[in-house]
Amino acid sequence: MNKLIINSLILILAFGLKAAGQQQLSPEQCRKMALEKNEDLKIAGMQAGKAAHMKAAARTLRLPSLSVTGTGLYQNKDFGMEMLLPTQIPNPLTGQLEPNIMINPLTGEPVIGPDGNPVFNMYAWLPLEISLNGAYLATISLDQPVYAGGRIRAGNLMADLGVEMAEENTRLQIVNTIEEADRAYWTFVSVRSKTMLAGQAVKMLEELVTRAKNSHATGMASRNDLLKAQVELSHARLNLQKAQQGMELSRMDLCRVTGLPFDTRIIVTDTLQDAESLTPTTVNPEPARPENRPEYQLLLKKIGMQDHQIRMERAEFLPTAGIRAGYNHIGGIELSGTGFENTSFNVMASVSIPLFHWGEGMQKIKAARLEKEIRETELTKYNQLMMLEAEQARLNLVLASERIRMSKEALEQANENLRVSRDNYEVGMGTMSDLLIAQTQWQQAHSELIDARSDYKIKETAWLKISGKLNAE
Repeated sequence: MNKLIINSLILILAFGLKAAGQQQLSPEQCRKMALEKNEDLKIAGMQAGKAAHMKAAARTLRLPSLSVTGTGLYQNKDFGMEMLLPTQIPNPLTGQLEPNIMINPLTGEPVIGPDGNPVFNMYAWLPLEISLNGAYLATISLDQPVYAGGRIRAGNLMADLGVEMAEENTRLQIVNTIEEADRAYWTFVSVRSKTMLAGQAVKMLEELVTRAKNSHATGMASRNDLLKAQVELSHARLNLQKAQQGMELSRMDLCRVTGLPFDTRIIVTDTLQDAESLTPTTVNPEPARPENRPEYQLLLKKIGMQDHQIRMERAEFLPTAGIRAGYNHIGGIELSGTGFENTSFNVMASVSIPLFHWGEGMQKIKAARLEKEIRETELTKYNQLMMLEAEQARLNLVLASERIRMSKEALEQANENLRVSRDNYEVGMGTMSDLLIAQTQWQQAHSELIDARSDYKIKETAWLKISGKLNAE
């Protein structure tokens, strides 16, 4: 009879919801769907991609950069100037042109003007008309950094750590998502099993009320017994309604986690009502190591990031050196109606040495060192908390396993007590109150075993997460 009732309830729960679709879920399927739909995990993936691009960008800092610059000028008016240029005369002995300097006949020395320069015997007058309408300058330059005070190396190492941190953050989001999926799945299985149990209790009380009515009609049972059974039946129906409402909320939460529409009918592959199912696999787990957790690795890499940040701050105040090669072409200029163009190639080496910045560099370095000390203190603090958390998770799992064992024993006792109470009542040696109490204890024992098994599965996932052993595989 009980098996028939359970099977009927399964069919009711499976097909009773008015929904657009149906989805069968196992714990593995639930995890997979949650990982595919989780928004935080998607964001973590995009952050990992961003870190990879930043790493690739940092690698280019060692390479030369090529740039092209073009400049054009339009000027609506030309402008002119007049120039007096010193003249030169040929030396009769050498034939070479020499400055036409005025010589003092008394001293034989050149005559010096008020400006301190020699005075010429004759000056040439040169009028110039300059046109910049259409002038342009084109430049191609190649810059190669030679030394940047360690800034480039530090930047590359920081980019590498950024990728590693993004990977650890992705791993953290994966385990968080799996933990949430397992919690939602086993909570739904638990509430579903309790709903089936509540339905089974209603069926049992309905049968009892029917027998009590028949017995009362024949004078074999008192009206008080009938009323007691009817009261318990009303309470059982109310509890069933509450359980169904809780199952509906739990189903919607599971749909949220897995990304399914909220009106999806969910059929799970597990049940927590079978007394022989879900035997604990990890009775006495080993203590977990905090360094296996992504949270610990993230804190550790933040310290490494601060080491490189100190080097970056120090590099800001170290010499830098570089080489630039350029190809220039200027044209579009007219001098007194004659076009002017020029092409040149140049190579330049530069060195920059910071000398004094009012202690700015030292203050920044001190600030970066203090930030590193903060990260190290945080690591020490959270390492202790993680160790405490790990031990708590281990003890919780051990306790959950023991709870299943004790709940099984209690259920066996409740089953036997219900059998004896039913037999005694049928032969007139027991009361209706005793039978109702036995049925209530039987339902409570079943419910406790369901809670113990679901609690164990959730605690097991939590311990695997804390121990760093939880993954998507």
